Amino acid sequence: MTMKDRTKLMFAEALEEILQDKPFDKVRVLDLCKRCETTPQTFYYHFHDKYELAAWVFLHDFAYIVGDAEPEYSPERITEMTKHMESRRTFYQRAYNDHSQNAVNKYIFDFNVKNAVSIVKAVSGEEQLTAEQIIAIKYHTYGVMGLFYELIYETLEMNAEEMSAFLYEKTPDFLKAAFAGYSYKSEEILYSDK
Repeated sequence: MTMKDRTKLMFAEALEEILQDKPFDKVRVLDLCKRCETTPQTFYYHFHDKYELAAWVFLHDFAYIVGDAEPEYSPERITEMTKHMESRRTFYQRAYNDHSQNAVNKYIFDFNVKNAVSIVKAVSGEEQLTAEQIIAIKYHTYGVMGLFYELIYETLEMNAEEMSAFLYEKTPDFLKAAFAGYSYKSEEILYSDK
């Protein structure tokens, strides 16, 4: 792991520690820098703001499950990812509890859509997606994120396994094929330049 990678992880760990005692909307970049014994310039070299940092923690969890693993898209893989995130419910509840203009939801939505578009292109060999495919990706992403939100706040009327089976069944066929044929690389998920 490079120094840049360690620095990102250090800020992520500091955010999780601070969120044990403070709501997300009260966390300041200066709090993170004090905890890490570094400067705001260092923080802003790696992240645009605290919302991008929180989204990076989501990516870290995503990479933990799918990064460098054999390509697979199944209810079981979705359940594995969901259960890992459920085990970190407190972090997600606190991060998602902020509804300001720059909320973490926007970063995660943008990542998920961009990620799905590039995976479909890579697996299909197509240079462009149709407008219908892009709308289907956005629709699917909104649904996944909405159900995940309800799951972490324990308002969803199904458990992780049932939700995962439902999500798998409702995934558009072209996305299923792309996700099933794509090998995620942890380095690409976590440490690509802004």
